[in-house]
Amino acid sequence: MATLHGGSALSSLVRSRLRVAIGRIAALACLGLFAIPGVALASCPASPVTTPFAQWGDSNNYFLIPGGSFEGTPDQVGWTLSGASLTSGNEPFYVNDSGDSQSLTIAGGGSATSPFFCVDNTMTSLRFFAQQTAAGAGLRVRALVQSTDGDVNSVPIARLTDGSMSNWAPTDVIPGDTSGLSDDQTLMVALQFTVRPSAASWQIDDLFVDPYRSG
Repeated sequence: MATLHGGSALSSLVRSRLRVAIGRIAALACLGLFAIPGVALASCPASPVTTPFAQWGDSNNYFLIPGGSFEGTPDQVGWTLSGASLTSGNEPFYVNDSGDSQSLTIAGGGSATSPFFCVDNTMTSLRFFAQQTAAGAGLRVRALVQSTDGDVNSVPIARLTDGSMSNWAPTDVIPGDTSGLSDDQTLMVALQFTVRPSAASWQIDDLFVDPYRSG
């Protein structure tokens, strides 16, 4: 699991854990289970891309995950929320749209889970904006990977440490490893954010995935 301490280096452990989970599912797909939900022999639908992190020296193209701007009603955003809520106030850089006005707050003991979205072997990393609004616990990020039998494997991919982000800022690049997929395989993946029970509170906004290999 990658631990993010502001600008610290990311651990390679996240790559190995995600590679194992995806590799296991991809291997089952190769046995002829292509019709089972979770793995398909197709390309992910094309998504509009932008360069939201260019002002921080990251010129890679990214696409916004479903509901990742947190604009609209809870039903429109489509996330599963427990101890978390849509909050007035956008991240201050407005990288998605200058008219955006909301973000997501997760309280201690709370969780927020995105809708599932399509992932292929070109989607190697993600980034988002965060700030800790009350101290007491870090923010944990997991990938929920749907298996060929419809079960969901939860894989820890990052942790923002308590006290590491007192003001709005983009996270470091959070790496994933989808190399276990062949060029014509896709997976359905969701992102889950949790804060352990405590007085802590975190805000997140504008979640993007990099759909291109960046070396």
